[in-house]
Amino acid sequence: MSTLNGHTPRTLMQAVRYFTPDNADAYVASVKWSDGRPVCPECGSVNAQRIKGRPTYQCRERECRKQFSLKVGTIFQDSPLTLDKWLVGIWMIANCRNGVSSCEIARALGIKQQSAWHLLHRVRHAMKSDYSRRMRGSVESDESFVGGSLRNKFSLDRKDRARARGKSVVHAMLKREGRSGPSEVRAFVIPAATAENVRANLVKHVKVGNTWLHTDESVIYGWASSSFIHRWVNHMNEYVRGSVHTNTVEGYFSQLRRMLQGTYIAVEPQHLHAYVDELSYRCNVRKESESTRFDRLVRQVIGKRLTYKDLTGGKDR
Repeated sequence: MSTLNGHTPRTLMQAVRYFTPDNADAYVASVKWSDGRPVCPECGSVNAQRIKGRPTYQCRERECRKQFSLKVGTIFQDSPLTLDKWLVGIWMIANCRNGVSSCEIARALGIKQQSAWHLLHRVRHAMKSDYSRRMRGSVESDESFVGGSLRNKFSLDRKDRARARGKSVVHAMLKREGRSGPSEVRAFVIPAATAENVRANLVKHVKVGNTWLHTDESVIYGWASSSFIHRWVNHMNEYVRGSVHTNTVEGYFSQLRRMLQGTYIAVEPQHLHAYVDELSYRCNVRKESESTRFDRLVRQVIGKRLTYKDLTGGKDR
């Protein structure tokens, strides 16, 4: 983690005490501008200086003279919240195992719930990875239906063969730890649990050929043997056969359900992908220290932005 004055916060309490407005600004500046020199977002010049008495900078190039703040070009842009509140909120989101609600963020930071909700979604936007490399080795794949409990539906609906009526489908792929690298999970919301949708995800994110693919007995994977070394278990008879199982990826879904049912409670389907990205990020950095997880996430906020209009489609919550 980046250090300021030789100090590295290691717990939430230390972070709250350390990130004063000045220290928060200095920390974000050290992350955004590695050499400490501000860069003009308009012309790219490093010939810029801070305006005395104001939290803004100005480009000194004669043709530009652009004024800009430290928040420009990050998820913080146009936010009225000071960076000390942002950083404490990011620390909580990065390190709370089952997530932290907007109400809790609002109480902890002394802000409105609507502001905390937008803060959470901006941080989730930064948590999203581009997944540029395909997974290799042993990969587990499974799907889960996410939505309202069936016990709350009318009996006619419960007896309906389409058990997933009104639910969203999440497809997750988990690479086991091994010689090909550490464990990694990638999960996505897909339109329906079909062979076409699952195959598109697997071919895009898993190296075709000698990768071991572990699944259940679903007919969705009837095609998999032609692209991977496909092994499956029939859950009617067994859950584990040697190294063949889907228990690890099912553990991911178990945590996803705890997060959605216990912390966030009511998640709108159009935002579900953001909650999936949040959990995937925490799962992939779970073995790192709190300060390292925090520092990694702050570095991912650069070059990303999510406006309230884009988030809500121009509608008020």
